[in-house]
Amino acid sequence: MIGNGVDQDAEGGPESRQPVEPEAGPAGSAAPADPHPPRSEIETIPVSRRFHVVVIGAGPVGKTALINALMGRTVGQTGATIGTTQHGMMHTYSVEGVDGTLLLTDTPGLSESGPAGLAREAEALALAAQADLVLFLVDHDLTRAARQTLLELSRLGKRLLVVLNKKDRFTEEDRAAILARLRERLEGVIAPEDLVAVAADPSPVSVRVRKPDGGLETVLEVEPPDLGELEDRVAAVLEREGEALRAGNLLLQARLREQAQRDRLARERHDRAAAVIERHQWLAAVTAFVNPVLVLGPMAAGAIQMRMLSEMAAVYDVPLSAEYIETVGRQMVQILFKLGIAEAAGSVLAGILKFNPLGFAAGGVVQAVTMAYLTRLTGDAFLEYLESGQTWGEEGMQAVLTRRVEATRSSGWFLHFAQAVLGHLFRR
Repeated sequence: MIGNGVDQDAEGGPESRQPVEPEAGPAGSAAPADPHPPRSEIETIPVSRRFHVVVIGAGPVGKTALINALMGRTVGQTGATIGTTQHGMMHTYSVEGVDGTLLLTDTPGLSESGPAGLAREAEALALAAQADLVLFLVDHDLTRAARQTLLELSRLGKRLLVVLNKKDRFTEEDRAAILARLRERLEGVIAPEDLVAVAADPSPVSVRVRKPDGGLETVLEVEPPDLGELEDRVAAVLEREGEALRAGNLLLQARLREQAQRDRLARERHDRAAAVIERHQWLAAVTAFVNPVLVLGPMAAGAIQMRMLSEMAAVYDVPLSAEYIETVGRQMVQILFKLGIAEAAGSVLAGILKFNPLGFAAGGVVQAVTMAYLTRLTGDAFLEYLESGQTWGEEGMQAVLTRRVEATRSSGWFLHFAQAVLGHLFRR
């Protein structure tokens, strides 16, 4: 193995990590190397000779230790603490017999807790999705989460090698049993020959040595990394499949970019539609609150809902006729009334109280909350219909609305919603 000593932050530009002579500090102590070294020559490597290899795994399974062993020097911090690697770091590495340069990327661990851990996991998976070859490290049997990640990468079409690290910590019998179990659980995901065992950072071995005085003492002898199986398999894969891997990865990256564009458009449309729903629910509330005529409140709110559905269809570029939107809107309102949403008796009472100056405010509030709630439910249900490809699913419209209603009846949602409506009304 030959490490050329060039490293690069996977999120930023390339950096050179050449050895630097320490400078003496005020007290003669060695000063640390510059944490912001000059840019390297990675970008000068022809694209046709680059192989992007990403090392990934859950928790402290030895990803950075493997990178260090491959490079033949320490390029990253290792430790038993989850989260040692905070961001992806790229290093160049050459394999004998392979015409090209490996760009090795160390990644943050998977399955870390908290928002920061989830963000690091997302970064690791994004880096793996861009790789020509993924080395998935484990240090024992697969967890359910690790196997799921492997399946997702396999479905993406990524070329995978599963690497059992820390093999020196097992007896030959135990190691054989673990490898057999891994092959069984990964059947159909990777070929048996794509599972290899290594010892990236072997534990020191106790040995007895004779002292100059003739006595014996026990010392710990550092063992070199054992990477033979992995290096041989990487060389074989890249020699036989390198060009196909690169071409396939280019196609995959194009598909991922297209999917990212579709996802971005979907998020933008969802946000715009949600804004339409919110605007119309407030309009329905205000209309119902200020209108003193018994039948005009619900009728006006119904008209507002029709306009809301039309605007939402336009956001999604779905050509729906006015007649269709009116029919769908009317059906949703009828189902919601049957589900007890508007409570017909309460609505009638609110309308009667509007003719009494003492009851005007109370009646208006009941109508306002009812109509805003009705508008919100129809809007959310119609949004689900649009995002599902203009279908209500196998169970139909009523099932969608029922699920929406049940969701609002838990965790005090409706109470908070009613308070928000009141706050909106009396701030005006």
